[in-house]
Amino acid sequence: MSGTRTTVLSRTFLLRGALVLLMGLLSACTSSEQDSMQEQLTVENPRLDAQPAGTALPSSMTTMTETPVTRTPGASASVGKGASGSTQAPEVTAAATKPPASSAFPYTAQPLAHGLNVPWEMAFAPDGRIFFTERPGSLRVIENGKLREAPLLELLAPFVSKGEGGLLGLALDPEFESNGFAYVYHSYRNAEGGVANRVLRIKIGSSKAEIKEVLLDNIPGDTNHNGGRIKIGPDGYLYITTGERYEPELAQDKTSLGGKILRITTSGGIPEDNPWPGSPVYSMGHRNPQGLAWQPESGVLYSSEHGQSRHDELNIIQAGANYGWPLIEGDETGAAKLKLKTPLAHSGEETWAPSGMTFITQGPWSGELLVAGLAGQELLRVSLSPSDGEPAITALFKEKYGRIRNVAEGPDGTLYLMTNNRDGRGSPRAQDDKLIALRPDWK
Repeated sequence: MSGTRTTVLSRTFLLRGALVLLMGLLSACTSSEQDSMQEQLTVENPRLDAQPAGTALPSSMTTMTETPVTRTPGASASVGKGASGSTQAPEVTAAATKPPASSAFPYTAQPLAHGLNVPWEMAFAPDGRIFFTERPGSLRVIENGKLREAPLLELLAPFVSKGEGGLLGLALDPEFESNGFAYVYHSYRNAEGGVANRVLRIKIGSSKAEIKEVLLDNIPGDTNHNGGRIKIGPDGYLYITTGERYEPELAQDKTSLGGKILRITTSGGIPEDNPWPGSPVYSMGHRNPQGLAWQPESGVLYSSEHGQSRHDELNIIQAGANYGWPLIEGDETGAAKLKLKTPLAHSGEETWAPSGMTFITQGPWSGELLVAGLAGQELLRVSLSPSDGEPAITALFKEKYGRIRNVAEGPDGTLYLMTNNRDGRGSPRAQDDKLIALRPDWK
């Protein structure tokens, strides 16, 4: 009898032990799953577009995610030393990339205007109006948060909209509030029957705009590779990006305006301190640059540029510098005697097709550089190193809105995105193209 009792007690003890062990394993598994879930939420940080209270989210709506750009040697984004033109740093791996100071997305997306016809550039007036261009030739305006139906200006012949050409860049004069002047970049049919580009000064009134004068013309143009971005720099001069219209040799020809960043006065003159006396050329060796932005603290100029089929670039622009196209691309440095500038970062074997860009000057992301991506269908967030070293690059809104042409920061800290799904290369979605406002959550 005692032997039977001992056996029962032993079995009971073993059963209790097994139960305790099983409960411990289950607890550990649950803890691990919770940690994994928390880590995923921290990385993705989803936020929904703003909706009126009590309304259901559309089935097509997706959340915003911030995705680190994968950096596989020889196959993806690469980082170099473009500021100094020195030897390239090794390609950055995900482990070596420093995480951004804050991964939380501090904005809420709201549609501002839709049904647009390939919007290209926007500019903000002191009175709150938002002007923007549409590539087929219209200058439009948003007043008090609403899109005015009638354009302020519709360009006529010799204006031409073909391929990547049309009405592109737009910039407001520093004294716009008093003189109403603005500047536009557009393609036109020249006397020889070919395509060229030019810069106009226009005057914008309360209900219409009119052309005042041509500031610069005969900029090489074609179906593609027209450049097109114009910006007023901190020095008050106009900076203009131009493409090489599929003639790469133009980028290395100092006498050609193709494949360059140009710099002129707002009256069309040549600044005395331009690198080459009497020439509007500011930098050369560009393929098809489409973005310009100055870092607010340093005043350093950055540019985005399309590569041939990959190796899209982010460059730090210096007066008189040669950025190498078509002699070098990506990590190539060329002969030392050529003194060619290499990019601060490039897309490696992938493609961004970068276009408009802006520095954030307000809020928790102040100092970050944003770059619109067309083929990449994303907004690149570039966290710069204080010493122009390895920037950390992450992708926002990947494939959520399609092709993103431009990004800009408004006076109140709101960010604005332009889609280009109706540009002949995208897949138009409902209500495309759109102007999307990213409203600050930190106000």
